[in-house]
Amino acid sequence: LLVASSGDDRLIALEVDTGSERWSRYLGGPIRLPPAAADGRVYVASDDGFLYCIDVATGEQLWRFRGGPDNRWVLGNSRLVSTWPARGGPVVHDGVVYFAAGIWPFMGVFLHALDAVTGEVVWSNDGSGSLYMLQPHNSPAYAGVAPQGALVVAGDRLLVPGGRSVPACFDLRTGQFLYYQLSRYNKTGGAFVCAAGPCFVNYHRDGITSLYDLASGAARV
Repeated sequence: LLVASSGDDRLIALEVDTGSERWSRYLGGPIRLPPAAADGRVYVASDDGFLYCIDVATGEQLWRFRGGPDNRWVLGNSRLVSTWPARGGPVVHDGVVYFAAGIWPFMGVFLHALDAVTGEVVWSNDGSGSLYMLQPHNSPAYAGVAPQGALVVAGDRLLVPGGRSVPACFDLRTGQFLYYQLSRYNKTGGAFVCAAGPCFVNYHRDGITSLYDLASGAARV
């Protein structure tokens, strides 16, 4: 059982039968999102801006990848964190791990697809942060995708939750930005997204659940 902590920046592996600790590893910042595991490796995104790949059996770090452009630090929630914290939680699919770094669009947002074994870049998208677009009050301004939540693979698409905004959608194979319907619908978004068939669901912590069309991003409910 893998337990991630935002309190002491630690990933802990516990024996399921006994609850005893097998190993633990401290990262460089709070872990705010669930790790993703596949083929004996676990992938963990941290507020230090890195995605870590760790051997599940031993806790050994196999590689890490910095999501943002630099190791610049700022204060966040009374902690020193990266200017580009990795708050787009990892998802693994067909040997590729996807994650995102950056939560302030005007500072840049970085979405990455990496080889799950080596950490080599398959593609990166650094152009969806500062977009001149209509805001919910129907006036244009610079804004953009602000990843906060676990990413979701849905067919050939990658869904990126936005904390309190509606999710954005990218092409899974190329990283091309497809849509981000920030102003079109009077919707409150959330960090929790799941997908099934032609639709995806976005849940907000205030109890609001919205249904969207995967192909277009149009709201259904």
